[in-house]
Amino acid sequence: MPVAILRRKVREALNMAPGFGKSEGMIHQIVNQLTGGGVDLQDLRDARDWNHQELYIRREKDKDSDEYLWYITEQGIAKQKI
Repeated sequence: MPVAILRRKVREALNMAPGFGKSEGMIHQIVNQLTGGGVDLQDLRDARDWNHQELYIRREKDKDSDEYLWYITEQGIAKQKI
């Protein structure tokens, strides 16, 4: 799958409920549903990390589960509209 499409699908997954964080597993599951499956976890992580570096997404550590949850930012929402 082209890198640009995977980066967009990560943002699309997080934009489904912009105020609610999603774990890595949830993002992987949603992206697989959006793309028809077969997304490699490392490719997903690379796409996620690129979006994070570009400030399109952010992460916060969940105090209850001690895992990171990912959120789309306003910049990420704007990027999705392009």
